[in-house]
Amino acid sequence: MRYDIRKPPQVGIAPSTWQQISYVPALGMPTFKILIISKAFPWSIVISAPTGSVITCGRILEELHKQLQRHIEGAEWAMVAVDRTRKEAVEKAARSRQEKDKINRLKRIDWLGDKTMFEGLERDKEFEKKRHLPGSVSVAETWVVR
Repeated sequence: MRYDIRKPPQVGIAPSTWQQISYVPALGMPTFKILIISKAFPWSIVISAPTGSVITCGRILEELHKQLQRHIEGAEWAMVAVDRTRKEAVEKAARSRQEKDKINRLKRIDWLGDKTMFEGLERDKEFEKKRHLPGSVSVAETWVVR
């Protein structure tokens, strides 16, 4: 499944498809906590299931969208500011988004530039090892967003 993560999943995914997938468990086995990482952005997104529930496809999509709507912090901007090409892509994406939502602060979604299509999750143990913060607790269900 592909959808533009700039939009909430309830808006960016056809209603009939959203109704079919939103409550489906994300994995074949009951999962209560999942870590989402990406090769396209530096954040780790931990998603926990509400009490008495499991992680669903809908919960992953909603949380991914929500986390990418957060404002970029100063330390995050410092990573972008030293890379002219990345900085220009972020600023271009921000200008385009700001014309629509009128929020002038940079958001994490801007980090992705024009590559905002969610194409699924995959396992990548090698990348997971590289991204794991030394000394932090591992999350068994770690997935890479494509």
